[in-house]
Amino acid sequence: MKNLIIFTLILLSSLTTLAEGQVKSKGIKVKSGHHFNVMVVNKEAMKFGVSTRKPKNCDFYINSNFFTKGNDPIGSVVINGKKISNKVKGGGYFYVKNGKPFVKAKSCPGKVEHSSQSILWAIDNGVKNKRLFKTASGNDEVYRTIIGENSKGDIMIISSTRIGLVSIKEIVDFAEEQGMVEGILLDGGSSVDYKMNDGKNEITLKSVPSGFKSLLDISEPTTYIYGNFN
Repeated sequence: MKNLIIFTLILLSSLTTLAEGQVKSKGIKVKSGHHFNVMVVNKEAMKFGVSTRKPKNCDFYINSNFFTKGNDPIGSVVINGKKISNKVKGGGYFYVKNGKPFVKAKSCPGKVEHSSQSILWAIDNGVKNKRLFKTASGNDEVYRTIIGENSKGDIMIISSTRIGLVSIKEIVDFAEEQGMVEGILLDGGSSVDYKMNDGKNEITLKSVPSGFKSLLDISEPTTYIYGNFN
């Protein structure tokens, strides 16, 4: 019953909006599609970081780590070189080293400026994690997000649109079609919360508005990846 209420509220209240951006930037492309929004960023075009709260006054953000019922992030969180949460076995990482962002399944350097770990890796050196496709949760159609890199080293973010309720296989297959060769799945479902900006247009989506989360006893995400134009 609770899932039905959440689904109904999502359809009625979650908005994907397009608005004029304030900054013109090269090296960042945002594309709005039927089931997915796509953002491709040259590593030189944006400065990335990790935050333990929803960031303000930034050009891009997306919720990242999965978290416990006690609202503790699961997996590595490093902010400005300070360890906030320890690594867990498996999964994959978004991290910033020497000022540059990277996404890597299964591994992360020891010393980084920022790090956010997902418990689910999706693509490793061009190979999809097909084990995820066979899991019960993997077949659920919910809002999903994936962050990764293409063969050029550009950072790619692919996220559900307002009507983009999809399985893990659907978003991973789509990411591969778009050229992603390294990728990790971020916390999805009721946690999805992102903003994409290419300097001209802005796309935002919060799968369950904060007001409804309070009513339904749903926690806000504990960790965000964010970026600002260089």
